[in-house]
Amino acid sequence: MSEVVVQISAEESRDSSLLSNAIDAFAKWAVESGLSTESGDAPDIMMMTEFAGGEMRRKLVFQDRDHAARFLVFWRVERQRGRGYEASALSA
Repeated sequence: MSEVVVQISAEESRDSSLLSNAIDAFAKWAVESGLSTESGDAPDIMMMTEFAGGEMRRKLVFQDRDHAARFLVFWRVERQRGRGYEASALSA
């Protein structure tokens, strides 16, 4: 089985709680929708932190290319929600 690595840029991962919440929500959705099973031997998603060039980046390791692709779509939506929340908080 090959692994799929998704790198999240420093800009995208500035709010680590948003990324962590998105990973948690995606993992829950994956189990509830039957995409993943609760009884797997290894984790479906593994997150690593990398510090390079003065910036913190996150690497997400998936066991399946389809999971990685679905997470990227999910993450784009969550980032947009996060930006909408920031904009409304700043204007208040």
